[in-house]
Amino acid sequence: MTLTLRTSCNHATCSWPDKYRYYNQTPYSGLETHITNSYANPLLQLFRFTPLIRNLALQHTASPCLFESCLLCELGFLIDMLEKAAGLNCQASNFLKTFSGLSNAVSLNLLEEFAPNVALTSMIQNLNRFLLDKVSEEFRQMLPGHTGPSAMDQVLETQAKASMRCAQCNNETIRGGKNFVNELVYPAKHVMKNTRIPRPTFSQILKASVERQDQTRGWCTKCNRYQQMVQRKTIQSVPGVLMLNAAIQSHEAKLLWSMPNWLPQEVGIIVDQGQFFCFEGQDLKLHLQRGVHQIMVYELVGIVADINSGEHQKPHLVATINTGPSSRDEDAEDRWHLFNDFLVRPIPKEEALRFEPSWKLPSVLAFQVKTARNKIDDSWKENLDTSILYRWWSSNPTPPETKFKLLQHASEAPRPGYPVAIDAEFIRLQAEEIEMKADGTRQTIRPDRKGLARVSVCRGQGEHAGLPFIDDYIAVTEQVVDYLTEWSGISPGDLSRETSPHAPVSLKHAYKKLWLLLNLGCVFVGHSLANDFRTINIHVPKNQVVDTSNLWFKPDFKRKLNLKFLAWCVLKESIQEDTHDSIEDATTALKLWRKWQEFEDAGVLEQMLNDVYAKGSLVGFKAPGSGGRVVSGKHGMRGGSGGSGETTEPMTTPKKGGSQFGGVGFRSPMRRP
Repeated sequence: MTLTLRTSCNHATCSWPDKYRYYNQTPYSGLETHITNSYANPLLQLFRFTPLIRNLALQHTASPCLFESCLLCELGFLIDMLEKAAGLNCQASNFLKTFSGLSNAVSLNLLEEFAPNVALTSMIQNLNRFLLDKVSEEFRQMLPGHTGPSAMDQVLETQAKASMRCAQCNNETIRGGKNFVNELVYPAKHVMKNTRIPRPTFSQILKASVERQDQTRGWCTKCNRYQQMVQRKTIQSVPGVLMLNAAIQSHEAKLLWSMPNWLPQEVGIIVDQGQFFCFEGQDLKLHLQRGVHQIMVYELVGIVADINSGEHQKPHLVATINTGPSSRDEDAEDRWHLFNDFLVRPIPKEEALRFEPSWKLPSVLAFQVKTARNKIDDSWKENLDTSILYRWWSSNPTPPETKFKLLQHASEAPRPGYPVAIDAEFIRLQAEEIEMKADGTRQTIRPDRKGLARVSVCRGQGEHAGLPFIDDYIAVTEQVVDYLTEWSGISPGDLSRETSPHAPVSLKHAYKKLWLLLNLGCVFVGHSLANDFRTINIHVPKNQVVDTSNLWFKPDFKRKLNLKFLAWCVLKESIQEDTHDSIEDATTALKLWRKWQEFEDAGVLEQMLNDVYAKGSLVGFKAPGSGGRVVSGKHGMRGGSGGSGETTEPMTTPKKGGSQFGGVGFRSPMRRP
């Protein structure tokens, strides 16, 4: 039954990420559905589990490519996120945002909002053709002066010569031809209905589809008129990944797919002097035993299937994928999994390869050469182009070094374990969609969509600890519903390239810096970072996160403390007085981390946490000026109006077992006297 229903989740009653754990207990991350054009999810999963595509996407992403609309970079970002998340749910929001902004995606009916009546199976097959063509082009963009097929072309491209022969005079013209997707072609209806001849095998259909002989009308240069032309392809070479569009149109083709075991898990291909031969089953085994011809064996990686559950359910797409070929373990066995958006579960091979004409049919298939099985190439991690971190990209003058200073490559190159303080501000790009029920209750159909507006990253240690080296405002081209100025500090005009005083950069530009820091092994220090990372659309492993909302937390109280209160209570600093500032918030989190380390080293952390919660209970866990009632504390700390209060020293490290706030302790290394 899992295959028949599109998964959905009540956003009003479920909390992220707990709401998804029920749907996925595997080490493979699913993709959420509340994003526009998420019909692409199963195809993106298929690319992620095809090692040859995966390897080249990440290799390209690690290059100095800064093209704003590069889908290959976005695919690499997404694949890396899915692998790091290891079973936690992800969103393809940045990829789909970039894809949705492409002008030709509209004209090709690839966007859901502009093609409401186009069948999903047609859309995903068109998307497959579009994406493969685009990633090939984008891969070549970073190879200036390169002639001949690129590494991506060798992985995706079927090279052929196309001949056009006039049926009247036999005049023949030959031109080069290539394609990244082969559309399956089925015999004519009268042939399929003829019960006296055996049904064609999958390998026979594949051979006819790749060589593809058609009759059409065309211009004959010898006859000097339109004539009936015979078109045929002569195959020169086949790629490492054979991407197929099932292109099922007729009822007879549907019946063919419904035959048990009709789709083989392996096919063998021989290309010899322009001839294309395809084998499966016993024929394939026989050719392999003989060893006469050079035969390329392909294994089925996965399928995007179209599910039509009935009149009360909308059709949707799922992927069934064999995770064995993409395993890093060379001894890994084949294991089939269903990827139904954020629902992921193992399934038997028989279920994965079974099709039913009435409700389940294939749309896209991916075969990969068996020699590429388990060939996971992570050399891109050693070849990261980090130049973007050391250059000032704005046309504006560089800020004073007391406020901002780029990293120095020779002495400050990010390295594993290097702490960086981060904070981000967001704007609302789309309001949530609410449905009113008959009983008057409200249900969230689709949550609101936020976008990254500003991100600041500061050094976490060293001589210049606390000094930012990234402070990017992100240019926005789509309509903004709410700038959330009270919480973000972002005003209208700040994110426009025409009017902003901050010289905003593209989302890709800002994101790549964070992605580089992540893969260089930096530790991100901040407050309530989970939501920030989710909206930024990046997954940071737990061992690379220091979240002060978790450090300054006692589970018994079941209450997380906000940054403004902690700054006031622990550091005796007033922040966020007029508005939020990401640099201020990042450095405050860094100071809180250092103060936490002081208390832990002194062995008094539990005692100090109790004091923080005791003080918080007296003031409603709100710093003065936050709109809460301020009450005099029992330790002589009095809050005043206006958000400042009396200026006192920050909490110091008491002697173990001494008075609660002790005598003279040592200050945070971030705090200057």
